[in-house]
Amino acid sequence: MIIFCWILFILTEKINAGIFVKGKTHNIDPIGYGGAKDPASLQSPQQTRPKRDAEKVELRSPIALQWKIPEERLKDLKNKSGEHLSSASFNVPNIPDVQYYLELFPNVTENGVTDEIWIYLHLQNLDKRKIEADFKIFIETANVSFSKDSVFIGYESDGIKCCTMEELFDPEKNFIVDFRMTIKMDGTLSFEKEGDENDRKWDGGNFGDSLGLGLWSQEENKDLIFVAGGGKEIKAHKSVLSARSPDFAEIFESIMKDNNESKVMIEDFSFDIVEKAIKLCYHHSLVKDTTLEDKMELLRFFDKYNIKPLKKDLQNYLIDEIDASNVCRLTNAALISNACKLERKCTEFLQTCMKESKPVNSLDLLDKEFALKLLKNAFYPISE
Repeated sequence: MIIFCWILFILTEKINAGIFVKGKTHNIDPIGYGGAKDPASLQSPQQTRPKRDAEKVELRSPIALQWKIPEERLKDLKNKSGEHLSSASFNVPNIPDVQYYLELFPNVTENGVTDEIWIYLHLQNLDKRKIEADFKIFIETANVSFSKDSVFIGYESDGIKCCTMEELFDPEKNFIVDFRMTIKMDGTLSFEKEGDENDRKWDGGNFGDSLGLGLWSQEENKDLIFVAGGGKEIKAHKSVLSARSPDFAEIFESIMKDNNESKVMIEDFSFDIVEKAIKLCYHHSLVKDTTLEDKMELLRFFDKYNIKPLKKDLQNYLIDEIDASNVCRLTNAALISNACKLERKCTEFLQTCMKESKPVNSLDLLDKEFALKLLKNAFYPISE
């Protein structure tokens, strides 16, 4: 029975290899965002894929701005009752129509005395949407900063006390330097929307049975044990993993020679990632849900163990997912996973953001050597 299943698996691999032709649409997708249907579904064109229930999709978007206010305009706050100042407004990436801006507002006491200066973050065009904001306002010359977590519904603002009016104009406090005050703000907005069944997901799909799926269910024939994360074990077939990864084939041969046992220790990945990766080697439908962090770890797993088809498809998927909220994390993932195409696309995205002064999340996490190279390249004249 094992030999028969192994022959069928090898034949299936060879058939799949003939389908993956450069420049053509793949009929088989090993990791779950498109793929082949079973013969029964091909015979019944009237059948349609079951409609998924709507799911919540979280959108995250970076926000940032630098606001330079001339000293003369600041004096108006002190001399004119009811005066306040507003920065220019900017569009929020990933959240359509929403804009943000800052406002400098004096707090007037009951006696009509302006004694405090507040800085407000405003969001507009929310249209009853609920948006969570995690932001920081800082004035570097005065060595002051303020952090805030807020929830915005409809048209709202939230503010932080900056200083007193006296402190604002005190030359020792350095709020005003070179005849202007410079305020910086950066943060992240989070917003949930109803998912659309057409949203591109990496969820394994729902394409019926296959040989790999059938093999996975045959527990009694599994002849290999992977041990990962806290000593947890997962069983698999040597033949399946060897067909997917030449590195695994070498590992299996080595441990059989040295120890005459079929147990593989994997210490640098969590059990959850090891389990997902092994299941994907059988059939994409065995893994339903993966976070961005999961995908980046799977990319590293596929690179380390030379599982080329899965690495290639996952890399292409991640390229399409690049945006301002994840580009820095995806860059780091590309670097440690030797995903050159993903690294190149992330670089191009970051270069565009630099040129257009668009904010991105997690710049502090960006690989330092890569960041320095990116900065140096920004000073090269380009000839095309």
